[in-house]
Amino acid sequence: MAQLSVPAPYEPEKTAIHDRSSRPARPATSRADYVKRYWGLALGVALACLITALAFQARAGWDNHREWVVAMTGPFQAIGGIAFGHLIYRRAMKEMAPGLFFFFFACLFIGGDVLADANDASDAARDTLSILGGIALGIAVACFMVAALWVELKRPTKAPAPEM
Repeated sequence: MAQLSVPAPYEPEKTAIHDRSSRPARPATSRADYVKRYWGLALGVALACLITALAFQARAGWDNHREWVVAMTGPFQAIGGIAFGHLIYRRAMKEMAPGLFFFFFACLFIGGDVLADANDASDAARDTLSILGGIALGIAVACFMVAALWVELKRPTKAPAPEM
């Protein structure tokens, strides 16, 4: 029976309940389980790095004083990359399609800018390609963020069934 006269409740019959050494060990989690659980997040981080690298590459082809642009949009690029990975993890291809469309064109424009730089093309062509690449990349990032929000509102992620 509980002794209610002491400052903290104390039940001598149930002392083993609070003893951590009497608890069973947590089931072991294999590396495959971790990969299965976190591959979408890992892919999102990798895509965030790719998107940020593309933004810096697009910015490198445009000679002017706006050095702060990529640094200020970096958090949005990171969120967009993680949202992109989340959409792939959730297999939401229909919702991801607009972002993929603009991401494809961003890669084309930025790749064309790199080739134009390697071939000593005119500055106007390089500026045009880098500006179009930056705009397409920004639209793609916005599309990925909106699509991830849309998927989570329409079909929220559910916790796995308990293993008993």
